Amino acid sequence: MEFGEFLAHLRTSKNYSARTVSAYRNDLDLFGRFLSERGIRRVTQVDHVVINDYIAHMQEKNNPRFGRQGLSDATIARRLASISSFFEFIRATSNPRFRNPLSGLSRRWRKNTDPKPVEDLTLDKLLMGISNLRDRTLISLFLATGLRVAEMHQLDRATVLFELSANANEREHITGSGEVTGKGGKLRKFFVDDQTILTYAEYLASRTDDNPALFLSERKQRMSIRAMQYTLAAWCKRLGLPHINVHRLRHSYATTLANAQINSMVLKDLMGHSSFSTTQRYFKLSDTTLARGYHSAMEYLRQ
Repeated sequence: MEFGEFLAHLRTSKNYSARTVSAYRNDLDLFGRFLSERGIRRVTQVDHVVINDYIAHMQEKNNPRFGRQGLSDATIARRLASISSFFEFIRATSNPRFRNPLSGLSRRWRKNTDPKPVEDLTLDKLLMGISNLRDRTLISLFLATGLRVAEMHQLDRATVLFELSANANEREHITGSGEVTGKGGKLRKFFVDDQTILTYAEYLASRTDDNPALFLSERKQRMSIRAMQYTLAAWCKRLGLPHINVHRLRHSYATTLANAQINSMVLKDLMGHSSFSTTQRYFKLSDTTLARGYHSAMEYLRQ
């Protein structure tokens, strides 16, 4: 089964990043291999039975990375979402009578778009428990900037610029800012708070090499995206914390700012989203924030 035309569509029409297209390719190649092993060559041969067999195959697959049998529900849901997108492309471009075999699939495998911020107590234990300065700086920057892992991978030592400013009480403090190329090749600005800048500056002072990359691997090369993801997972395991993926730190960033009542359009731009509806899937308002908003509105109405 050929996926090239669909992947080209993602690159050109959808303007997806090379990393996203690569993820789709990997998901589809695995599905294509499963179909090939069963002698299935045409999309019209794929029905609910085949999809359920593929789900069972993923549930039984050995998963040595996490020392268990079967892929996680989240991974299965992601792979099925990639396959469903491919089938929708086929239906829209070449076979309008074709019915997507994933339509009507159990809710268990549907993509969960609810916000997934990490609990504050878990984040506190994580940051306090990381003894390696590089790793603590990496995780702190994720939480302070909301950067995607591919954007963090871009950072050089000279990317973040320091700035001395004064707050409302005229107390001077140092903050930071920088620019990254986000999704769709768009350049956007990010900011770093004063506490994180202190950790960042301590980390820079510890570096004795001349490599321009901000984060280096043990081999003194620019730290890969996979290594950044593994670093977070490894510290969670070492500290006895629930598994956290890097993207959930971005949800925590959005949730923190939303509950601090940041302007919604400012949050959208900081997240690098083209629409606020996307941003809304990243944050969860606390009961305190909801109550504060309600009582503020009621006081205004009584005036």
